[in-house]
Amino acid sequence: MSVMKHWRLKSKEERRFKQGHPWVYSNELQESPKGIEVGQMLQLNDAGGEFLAYGFGNPGSLIAFRALSREKQEFADTASLLSKIISENIEKAFHFRKQWYSMRQSFRLVFGENDDLPGLVIDRYFGKHAVYVVQPHSAGMDINLSIITEALSKISNNLGESPETKVIYRRDAGSREREGLTKEPTEVRFLHTGKLVESFDSYREFSFQLQSIMNREVTLTVDLISGQKTGFFFDQASNVKLVQILLLRKLRYQEKQTKKFELLDLCSYVGQWSVQLAQVFQEKKIPLMITAVDASDSALKFAEINVKRNSIEAGSSEVQFNRLKADVLEPMGGLQDKNFEVVIADPPAFIKNRKSIPQGKHAYVQLFTTAIQKTAKNGLVVCCSCSQLLSAEEMKEVLQKASRRSGRKVRWIAQGSPSVDHFTKAEFEEGHYLKSWVGSVE
Repeated sequence: MSVMKHWRLKSKEERRFKQGHPWVYSNELQESPKGIEVGQMLQLNDAGGEFLAYGFGNPGSLIAFRALSREKQEFADTASLLSKIISENIEKAFHFRKQWYSMRQSFRLVFGENDDLPGLVIDRYFGKHAVYVVQPHSAGMDINLSIITEALSKISNNLGESPETKVIYRRDAGSREREGLTKEPTEVRFLHTGKLVESFDSYREFSFQLQSIMNREVTLTVDLISGQKTGFFFDQASNVKLVQILLLRKLRYQEKQTKKFELLDLCSYVGQWSVQLAQVFQEKKIPLMITAVDASDSALKFAEINVKRNSIEAGSSEVQFNRLKADVLEPMGGLQDKNFEVVIADPPAFIKNRKSIPQGKHAYVQLFTTAIQKTAKNGLVVCCSCSQLLSAEEMKEVLQKASRRSGRKVRWIAQGSPSVDHFTKAEFEEGHYLKSWVGSVE
């Protein structure tokens, strides 16, 4: 039996981890975290030497230990135990999603610590065939891509997926630097053979379908190679559906509409909100003008493609699209005298680290103030934050300040939540990063 290195917690630092939190910080350890390889598998014990968990160690990171399993096991060697734990955790993550999603749908398959796979994100896209996009954010996951790929190949085989099924390795996130990792070029490989795909232009414009509460699914085209995160954000699915439901109820009790409604999509990215909310207006046969604002030409191009395609597929010519390249924190030319029946403010994370909290909170206040000001009387405004370091209480404070600065009264009528594939654990507050509020503006 091979020897695994053990670390012990300080006696006064045990409570948080024993309550279920998956991280241990370097100052909570009795021993110095130095002297191990980055991403090495370790056993964590309590102050008295009793087993607590297996996980990855990193001597160069503030998060020195990331838990993989709290179940003590007999093992012949460390490598086989590590392979067993990672493979079983990926299998568990898959079977949980299988309760909620058809295999012809796209969803997040692995959500890091919440799936006991710290620092690992896997999104499963389904177009003509399945594509698995893998993002390792922790050193432990980065050096064990072969185990991860083997587990995905097994799942894919059991599903009877095509030999054309691909896996895309996205190792380009800035967060890797905190783990001592460098950014690496994106790779596309055949999942089952590992053969490298030389040309992957088709994945720069990859089309897949999203489930909708309306009568049909929507088709979206995204960039899986260099688009944000894995190319798309599945976490907003429940919040989009919530706003669709609110819009349906609101329009049901209004008099027949003949005038054109206007929707403002701030930080539109590829147009997820615009495409799906447009379905509600198409269902009610209400003309709609969408104005999408983003700082990226590429994102706006995809947003326009997605809106126009879905309008055609719905057999509707009642949706018009206007794109505006702009920084949403700066004056947006052409919008000064306009207001909109629906305004979406779903920006990227303004808070990247603790030092940027004050600046980030100010940016959220500024954006949400603009969003409220641009909302028509009795219109809906949607304000979102994906900054993990902005707490739920601080989000409330930001909204209060934005409402005051706008000079408008807002009835906050609903709060959203992450989609099912982005479930969270109560004991891991850091995993509950997404906040979404819906308001009716007087």
